[in-house]
Amino acid sequence: LKSSLLSSLSGICVCRPRPNASLSRSEATAMAGAGVPRGFLAPGLLTGSFTFAVIGIAATFAAMTCFAKETPNITKNESRRLGSVIVWMSVFCMWLIWACVYMHQMVPLIYPQHVHK
Repeated sequence: LKSSLLSSLSGICVCRPRPNASLSRSEATAMAGAGVPRGFLAPGLLTGSFTFAVIGIAATFAAMTCFAKETPNITKNESRRLGSVIVWMSVFCMWLIWACVYMHQMVPLIYPQHVHK
Protein backbone atom coordinates (compact mmCIF):
# COMPACT_ATOMS: atom_id res chain seq x y z
CA LEU A 1 0.00 0.00 0.00
CA LYS A 2 2.79 2.41 0.89
CA SER A 3 4.70 1.85 -2.37
CA SER A 4 1.53 2.21 -4.45
CA LEU A 5 0.66 5.42 -2.63
CA LEU A 6 4.15 6.81 -3.19
CA SER A 7 4.10 5.86 -6.87
CA SER A 8 0.74 7.57 -7.33
CA LEU A 9 2.16 10.73 -5.76
CA SER A 10 5.12 10.98 -8.12
CA GLY A 11 6.32 14.55 -8.43
CA ILE A 12 4.66 15.59 -5.18
CA CYS A 13 6.61 16.62 -2.10
CA VAL A 14 6.10 13.99 0.61
CA CYS A 15 7.16 14.58 4.20
CA ARG A 16 8.79 11.70 6.02
CA PRO A 17 11.23 11.42 8.90
CA ARG A 18 14.83 11.98 7.99
CA PRO A 19 17.44 9.96 9.88
CA ASN A 20 20.58 11.79 11.01
CA ALA A 21 22.82 9.25 9.29
CA SER A 22 21.64 10.35 5.83
CA LEU A 23 23.02 13.90 6.05
CA SER A 24 25.14 14.91 3.10
CA ARG A 25 28.62 16.28 3.73
CA SER A 26 27.55 19.88 3.00
CA GLU A 27 24.54 19.58 5.34
CA ALA A 28 26.69 18.13 8.12
CA THR A 29 29.23 20.93 7.66
CA ALA A 30 26.48 23.56 7.73
CA MET A 31 25.01 22.08 10.92
CA ALA A 32 28.44 21.89 12.59
CA GLY A 33 29.08 25.55 11.82
CA ALA A 34 25.68 26.62 13.10
CA GLY A 35 27.01 27.07 16.63
CA VAL A 36 25.83 25.96 20.02
CA PRO A 37 22.06 25.68 20.49
CA ARG A 38 20.74 28.40 22.79
CA GLY A 39 17.45 26.77 23.81
CA PHE A 40 15.35 29.21 25.85
CA LEU A 41 17.88 31.99 25.25
CA ALA A 42 17.47 31.97 21.46
CA PRO A 43 17.25 35.56 20.20
CA GLY A 44 13.90 35.04 18.43
CA LEU A 45 12.37 33.49 21.53
CA LEU A 46 13.56 36.36 23.72
CA THR A 47 12.28 38.97 21.27
CA GLY A 48 8.88 37.29 21.05
CA SER A 49 8.66 36.95 24.84
CA PHE A 50 9.47 40.63 25.25
CA THR A 51 6.79 41.47 22.66
CA PHE A 52 4.17 39.47 24.57
CA ALA A 53 5.18 41.23 27.80
CA VAL A 54 4.67 44.63 26.14
CA ILE A 55 1.29 43.49 24.77
CA GLY A 56 0.32 42.34 28.29
CA ILE A 57 1.29 45.67 29.83
CA ALA A 58 -0.64 47.61 27.19
CA ALA A 59 -3.70 45.36 27.56
CA THR A 60 -3.55 45.69 31.37
CA PHE A 61 -3.53 49.47 31.05
CA ALA A 62 -6.50 49.32 28.67
CA ALA A 63 -8.40 46.93 30.96
CA MET A 64 -7.79 49.13 34.02
CA THR A 65 -8.70 52.45 32.38
CA CYS A 66 -11.19 51.72 29.61
CA PHE A 67 -13.02 48.52 30.51
CA ALA A 68 -13.30 48.57 34.31
CA LYS A 69 -16.64 49.86 35.52
CA GLU A 70 -18.74 49.63 38.61
CA THR A 71 -22.03 47.75 38.56
CA PRO A 72 -24.45 46.73 41.33
CA ASN A 73 -22.72 43.31 41.46
CA ILE A 74 -19.05 44.34 41.35
CA THR A 75 -17.00 47.30 42.53
CA LYS A 76 -14.62 49.18 40.26
CA ASN A 77 -11.61 47.82 42.14
CA GLU A 78 -12.84 44.22 41.74
CA SER A 79 -13.51 44.89 38.05
CA ARG A 80 -9.92 46.11 37.62
CA ARG A 81 -8.52 43.03 39.36
CA LEU A 82 -10.69 40.72 37.26
CA GLY A 83 -9.59 42.49 34.08
CA SER A 84 -5.95 42.17 35.09
CA VAL A 85 -6.31 38.43 35.79
CA ILE A 86 -8.07 37.85 32.46
CA VAL A 87 -5.45 39.84 30.52
CA TRP A 88 -2.44 38.07 32.03
CA MET A 89 -3.97 34.59 31.77
CA SER A 90 -4.75 35.28 28.12
CA VAL A 91 -1.29 36.69 27.39
CA PHE A 92 0.37 33.71 29.08
CA CYS A 93 -1.71 31.18 27.14
CA MET A 94 -1.03 32.95 23.82
CA TRP A 95 2.70 33.20 24.64
CA LEU A 96 2.85 29.52 25.58
CA ILE A 97 1.32 28.30 22.32
CA TRP A 98 3.49 30.70 20.31
CA ALA A 99 6.64 29.56 22.15
CA CYS A 100 5.81 25.89 21.54
CA VAL A 101 5.27 26.50 17.82
CA TYR A 102 8.44 28.61 17.59
CA MET A 103 10.61 26.06 19.39
CA HIS A 104 9.17 23.23 17.31
CA GLN A 105 10.40 25.02 14.20
CA MET A 106 13.89 25.38 15.67
CA VAL A 107 14.48 21.60 15.41
CA PRO A 108 12.27 20.17 12.67
CA LEU A 109 11.63 16.43 12.84
CA ILE A 110 10.26 16.03 9.32
CA TYR A 111 11.93 17.35 6.17
CA PRO A 112 10.18 17.51 2.79
CA GLN A 113 11.65 15.12 0.23
CA HIS A 114 10.81 15.25 -3.46
CA VAL A 115 9.72 11.87 -4.82
CA HIS A 116 11.10 11.15 -8.31
CA LYS A 117 9.70 8.59 -10.77
